Amino acid sequence: MAEYDESEYFTDSQEEIAKREADEALRRAVRTEIRRIQTGEADADIADDIAREEEEKKREAKKNKKSRLARLVNGIVTGDILLAEEATRVYNFLTLLGVIFLITIFTMFATFQQEKRRNDLEKEVVLLKEKAIRASEKRTQHTSHSAILEKLKERGITLEDPSTNPIDLR
Repeated sequence: MAEYDESEYFTDSQEEIAKREADEALRRAVRTEIRRIQTGEADADIADDIAREEEEKKREAKKNKKSRLARLVNGIVTGDILLAEEATRVYNFLTLLGVIFLITIFTMFATFQQEKRRNDLEKEVVLLKEKAIRASEKRTQHTSHSAILEKLKERGITLEDPSTNPIDLR
């Protein structure tokens, strides 16, 4: 065993001090409560607690007297329906439905965008076809025999059509 001089002092740790203070506070609270019970002050508090419990029972009975429809509407308006046991069991399913609806909305939006783009491209194709037809008509008009003769006359070149059919000598 260790020997200590009288000049050495022992100090308590912070935990020991805190534990001692907590124990003392608990003893004081117990003594105060015992005094309240002995003097009769606690009887009024107990009577208040009993009255409060009876009042809550009356409220519950009144709530149960309401019709099922009224309780359902009240639950929806106040949000109590979300705390109901039936709702808590299906939260995962409700979340899944919400995700599915969100995906559906995004898909519909993308479909509408593609449909709009397709319609624009179809209009552009129709316009390009019309331009191609007009260009073909112009080309046909400019390369016809009468158009060629007219151009030659404008330039002052005379050209006569052959009187006989050409012969292929291949």
